[in-house]
Amino acid sequence: MQKRTLLLVAAVGGVILAALWRHSVRPSAPTSNTSWTNSLPRTGTIAHANPPAPQDTLSEAETLRRIERLYRLQADLMQAQAAHETEQVKSILNTAIGELGTLVERPGLARRPRFRRVFHALTSEYETRYGAPDTLRLPQGDIHQMRSGLFASLNRGEPVSLVDELPSDLREQDLPVPLTLNRPVRESMSFLLQHKQRYLYPWLRRASTYFPMIEQIFAEEGVPDELKYLAIAESGLNPHAESRAKASGIWQFVAKTGRRYGLSIDPWVDERLDPEKATRAAARHLKDLHARFGDWQLALAGYNCDPGVVQYHVYEYRQRTGQTPSFWDIYQELPEETRNYVPLFTATAILLSNPADFNLKRVEAGPRYAFDYVPVGAALTIEQVASLADVEPSKVRALNPELRSNRLPPSEEPYYVRLPYGTYPVFAENYAALPAEERDPSLKHVLQSGETMGEVAQRYHVERSRLVEANTSGYPVSMRVGQRLTIPETEYAGNARITESADAEPLRVRYGSRTVRSIDEGGALETGLAASASESSPPTP
Repeated sequence: MQKRTLLLVAAVGGVILAALWRHSVRPSAPTSNTSWTNSLPRTGTIAHANPPAPQDTLSEAETLRRIERLYRLQADLMQAQAAHETEQVKSILNTAIGELGTLVERPGLARRPRFRRVFHALTSEYETRYGAPDTLRLPQGDIHQMRSGLFASLNRGEPVSLVDELPSDLREQDLPVPLTLNRPVRESMSFLLQHKQRYLYPWLRRASTYFPMIEQIFAEEGVPDELKYLAIAESGLNPHAESRAKASGIWQFVAKTGRRYGLSIDPWVDERLDPEKATRAAARHLKDLHARFGDWQLALAGYNCDPGVVQYHVYEYRQRTGQTPSFWDIYQELPEETRNYVPLFTATAILLSNPADFNLKRVEAGPRYAFDYVPVGAALTIEQVASLADVEPSKVRALNPELRSNRLPPSEEPYYVRLPYGTYPVFAENYAALPAEERDPSLKHVLQSGETMGEVAQRYHVERSRLVEANTSGYPVSMRVGQRLTIPETEYAGNARITESADAEPLRVRYGSRTVRSIDEGGALETGLAASASESSPPTP
C-alpha cells in the first residue's frame, strides 16, 4: 500500500512538473529595437515572455536620502575645486556619475525637479572636465508615460470605446499595412481621443514638420507610407525622446541597432537624434524585418520586441497548425507591450490620417523642416556658429540635435552643420572674415593646473599616444600650465554618408516639395523654388 502511494505521488508530481515546464517555455521579454540571432530557443530552455516587474522602486525616504547624497557630492566637489584638489575632484566626479547612472534607471525619479537639477549640475561639471558622459541622459518626452497609461487600460480590458467603424475612404483601400479595427485598436483610439489636447494635437503639429521628410525617405527606400505613423507611436516625433532603456530619437533606436544601420554614436555625436539619418536607418531596419517575416504587422512587432521572440511564436504557430500566422493569430502569445504596440500604431494611423472624421480641430502647422546644410572645417562652438550666421544659438541646437557637446566634432573631414534656412550667405561671409587661426580645423586646449595628458585625452575622446604625438614633434612632452595643446582630429564619416552627392558643397534643403540646390562657383545659393521660399524657424520638440 505504501509503495502504491509513493508511485501515485511520483506520477502526479511528474504530471504537474510537465505542465509547468510546457507553460514556462517562452522567450525572454522584449527590449526596444534590439536584435537577436535567428535561431529558435533550444528545447528545454526555460524563459518567460512576461517576467515579473523588477523590484527597482525606492521608498520615499530612500529616494530623498539618495538625492541628498547627490547634493552632498556637489557641495564636496565645489569645495575640492576651490582648494585645487585635483585628485579629489576626479574621485568625486567619478562617484557622482556612477551614482547618477544607477538612479536614472529608477522609475519616476528622473521626473523629480530636485533630481533633474543636481543631475544637470553634476553632468555639466563632468563634461567641462572630461566631455559628455557616454549614454548618460535623462529620460525625455511624454510618449512613454502615455504608453504606460494606455497599455495599463488595455491590459485591464476596460470597455471604453467611442469608435464603431473605419472612415469609408480607409475601408475601400487595400493598404500594405492593414489597419485592423478590433477591440484593442478601438480602445486605443478612444484613449487618444480622450487625451487629444495632450497627445493628438501636439502630434499633428509635429507631423507637419517631420512627415514630409519621412515620406520622401520612405518613398526612396521603398517602405509603405503608412509606417510614418510608427514614429509617433515610438517617440511622439520628439527628436530628443529618451527612454529608460536608453532608446533615443524619433525612431527610438538603442545604440547597438543604431550602429548596425550606420548611425554614428560617440561622445561627440549621437545620430539616433538626427531626424534624417535616423529615418533612413529606420526604413532599412523595417525592410529587413519585413523580409524576415513577410508581413508588415509582424515586422512592427519585431521592431518593438526582439525579433527572435516574434520568430519563436511564428515557428510555434506553424508547428501547431501548419499555417503561417498573422500578427493577430499570435497576439495573445506575445509580451504585453508588443501586444499593445501594434494597436497603438494602428489607432494613431487611423486618427491622424482622418482628423475631420473624428472631429479633431485644425492645428497651427509646425515649422517647415528646412535648412542650409553647410560643411564647416573647424571645430567651432555652437555659439560661434550661431554668431557667424547671425542667429540665436538655440536655433542651431534645435536643427542639430545629434551634437552631444557644445561644439562641432574635430573631424578630419568638414562637418555638415544645419543652419536656419537662408542664413548661409551671412555665415559664409563672416566665416571667410575669421582670422586664419580661428579657422584652423584642429582644436586647441590650454593646459590647466593639475591636468594630465591622460585627462585631456579622455576629455576630447582621443588616444593619449596620439595627443602626445601631436604635441611633441618626437621629443618628450613638456607639461606646463598654460601650454597650448593641439587636439588631433578624428575620423567622422556621418555627414558624408548622407551628402555623398554634394561634393563637400553647401546644400539648401526644404522638405515638402523637396528641393536641394548646390552652391554655385561664386559662393551664392542657386535661385529657384528653395531659394525663393520664406525663411522658417527650426523645429523644436
